[in-house]
Amino acid sequence: MAQVAVEVGLQSDYRYRGISLTDNYPVATVAVNYDDPSGFYLGGNLVGTFDDGEPELVAVQGTAGYAARLSSDLSIDGGVSRTEYGSYALGNGVGYTELYLGLASSNVTARVRYSPDYYRSDWETLYVELDGGLEVAPDWFVSAHAGQLTYLGHISPYLARHSYDWRLGGSRKLGKYGVHVELSGRIAKRPPGAVEPGEDNPLRTAGTAVVFGVTRAF
Repeated sequence: MAQVAVEVGLQSDYRYRGISLTDNYPVATVAVNYDDPSGFYLGGNLVGTFDDGEPELVAVQGTAGYAARLSSDLSIDGGVSRTEYGSYALGNGVGYTELYLGLASSNVTARVRYSPDYYRSDWETLYVELDGGLEVAPDWFVSAHAGQLTYLGHISPYLARHSYDWRLGGSRKLGKYGVHVELSGRIAKRPPGAVEPGEDNPLRTAGTAVVFGVTRAF
């Protein structure tokens, strides 16, 4: 049967691939997803906050894809997503498109994402991610995420070509509500010109933080 799912939430920060896009300020989120029996699906996410009492758009994302079952415990899916950021998040309105392909089992999902215009029309990226989740007790869940972002082709000499993000989380389901806590961070491989003289470590760790949140499903 076709299924529509709606979820609203509040969380203490909005972090994407290990970076805070709201400078550690809280946000409200709305997610709407439609799954068709044929395997086709649509999704939309809206993220907003308040700045000096005025509502501000942080991000909006839309996804369209198709999923097919390969076996009783393995499926494949692919699609396209478009993400737009408001001026509150990055100082000016920017966005990007990603094409993705992935495999999913009951506990682990792996995806590869390609963008031809990651924040700029001439920046191409490849993002590889691995996500896992497990119900360790009735209505208690733990999750983990690891991702690597690589810029392809020519980029600014001051931009890290490779960066890595990670996230560890735990959540508790309470009927239609859910509460969660996540620890996340980012490691970037700095270009040679960004490493201080006499420093032999090209990796920079940044953005490690804890995020709390609550969601309500409809």
